[in-house]
Amino acid sequence: MYSRQGNIVFTPDGSSVLSPVGNRVSVFDLVNNKSRTFPFENRHNVSAIALSPDANILVSVDEEGRALLVNFKRGTTLHHFNFKKPVEDIQFSPDGKYIAVTHGPHVQVWKTPNHLLREFAPFILHRTYTGHHDDVLSIRWSADSRFFLTTSRDMTARLYTLDPLEGYRPKTFAGHKDIILRAYFSSDHKSIYTVSRDGAVFEWCQKPSERSAEDDSDEEMLSENEPKGPDAIALTRWGIAKRHYFNQAHTKVTSCTFHPPSNLLVVGFSSGVFGLWELPDFVNIHTLSISQERISSCAISPSGEWLAFGAKKLGQLLVWEWQSESYVLKQQGHYFDMNTLSYSADGQKVATGGDDGKVKVWNTTSGFCFVTFSDHTAAVSTVEFAKQGQVLFSASLDGTVRGYDLIRYRNFRTFTSPTPVQFSALAVDPSGEVVAAGSTDSFEVFMWSVQTGKLLDVLTGHEAPISCLAFSPTGNILVSGSWDESVRLWSVFGRSRQVDPFMLGSEVLAVAFRPDGREIAVSTLSGQIAFWDTEKYKQTSLIEGRKDVSGGRKQDDRVTAANSASGKAFNSLAYTADGSCLIGGGKSKYVVIYDAREGVMVKKFQISENLALLLAHGRYLRERSTEFASVFRALQRGISDFQTAIAKTSDENTSTLAYLVDQGKLRGEARRS
Repeated sequence: MYSRQGNIVFTPDGSSVLSPVGNRVSVFDLVNNKSRTFPFENRHNVSAIALSPDANILVSVDEEGRALLVNFKRGTTLHHFNFKKPVEDIQFSPDGKYIAVTHGPHVQVWKTPNHLLREFAPFILHRTYTGHHDDVLSIRWSADSRFFLTTSRDMTARLYTLDPLEGYRPKTFAGHKDIILRAYFSSDHKSIYTVSRDGAVFEWCQKPSERSAEDDSDEEMLSENEPKGPDAIALTRWGIAKRHYFNQAHTKVTSCTFHPPSNLLVVGFSSGVFGLWELPDFVNIHTLSISQERISSCAISPSGEWLAFGAKKLGQLLVWEWQSESYVLKQQGHYFDMNTLSYSADGQKVATGGDDGKVKVWNTTSGFCFVTFSDHTAAVSTVEFAKQGQVLFSASLDGTVRGYDLIRYRNFRTFTSPTPVQFSALAVDPSGEVVAAGSTDSFEVFMWSVQTGKLLDVLTGHEAPISCLAFSPTGNILVSGSWDESVRLWSVFGRSRQVDPFMLGSEVLAVAFRPDGREIAVSTLSGQIAFWDTEKYKQTSLIEGRKDVSGGRKQDDRVTAANSASGKAFNSLAYTADGSCLIGGGKSKYVVIYDAREGVMVKKFQISENLALLLAHGRYLRERSTEFASVFRALQRGISDFQTAIAKTSDENTSTLAYLVDQGKLRGEARRS
């Protein structure tokens, strides 16, 4: 989906749209309804992208000013380059020979490198243009690639020539009362439009000469005085001809684009509204609200039929066909962090759940989200597909477990506990007839019948929040892991509820059954992976994975990577189909594969090179569980010691203190939730 920053770009044929996603770039094919993400990665999140007119070269610039020169058709990186300052805008000239880049209050124009040759220093600086007194925000070329317009935070726009002209000084367009966001040439280049943040649009035209001003009716003399030839834009005396205002109350212009052939001006506002105006008459064609958040980027296809919008706060990308008033594409990621992910049995679908309370289902072939469920009223902690049938289950902190029908796209069943609890773990048996969920506050495991929705059983025994659940491949055994440093195996269809826990010595984060059901792998907060034989009830081997999964540190962290407690344990485990290998991932950028029998690392993958680590960090349960598990255990021990001291006091004091302790527990649990 759309990134937290950056701009949207249409391909020259208008069939695809490019959008930054973190430190990578995705291409959405609007004709074939597919998407793909390029394999190259910037060091930080992408702030600006530009595509050459012949669609051969893509330039991707991150927020630190480091750029990648990419062969667009092959998706291969040709060269790395550092502009040494954050880039607000980057534009290819229409003839494709030059690249104009903002550089603080200056503009740099570089010669376009040859994408067919491997050169040692492909970027050659043509000229640096000065004159603005604050950061330059945008660049727009003339159709003949001989001139370009710039806008700046100093509330002015300037007209530059690519090559020096004798006697020419860059024209300055002043008069706006706010930052000028964009400036555009009309199709005949006889008018220039400037758009400011406060909602003003100025039209600049040739100033009438003194002779023509004396006789306004003499149109022939006025036309004779118009500059002619290729340098007419530079020789024109520009002046404000008209002032227009959008009159959108309590809003600011946040993005805009202009299509010269059809004279269409597209404007996005901070209120989530966008409008379509026809210039120079400033006729409003459409005004539509697409969200409640600001529209941070917009683009128009070369044919002028499709409009693309990006809302960075929502992670929303949509393409709208304005003539038929219909959506070509509408995609949105999670509003907040994503907590959980699950693949369907056939591998064709992926379900995700986030802090925004939404459950989204994605098609793995096209990369698009095809259904969103918004039934939960709190963060979704876990999602799980049934092994059979088109059914998806989700557990949430709102105290419900929900079942979704993926054929009719509806919430067909809602499971609740006798007393309200928050669910942090979920498991579905292989037959899809029983669903189990673990709670964070009552430390119980609840089991329901999917067919009837009735509560079948409540499994008690854990003394801390349930962190993970898993059914055996046969469905007869349910394994539960908890922050009480134990794992319990439950015979869900047996009569006996006597369970001997496996003690791990550290808080349990994840469990996984081997495909034959005879072994479980358990990940703990200490970074270890323990293997237990489910038939003999004994530990068979142990892997020290702390150093393998350990990542780095964020820029604003006050501790070193070696001393950081986070990111050094596996939050997720899974066996390969034959049970020979185990794959694990945590709060770091590494995914590790181990040989389950030998206990040695086979392969270590780095899933992201993004130094900002915005994509690799999920918060809430998955992240905060590892941070608070040890604290919870310390509090539990403290309360236990306190209750022992209470027993030695008088009966009257005992009842009073016990009441205070209970109240303290309730407040502590409410605070944790």
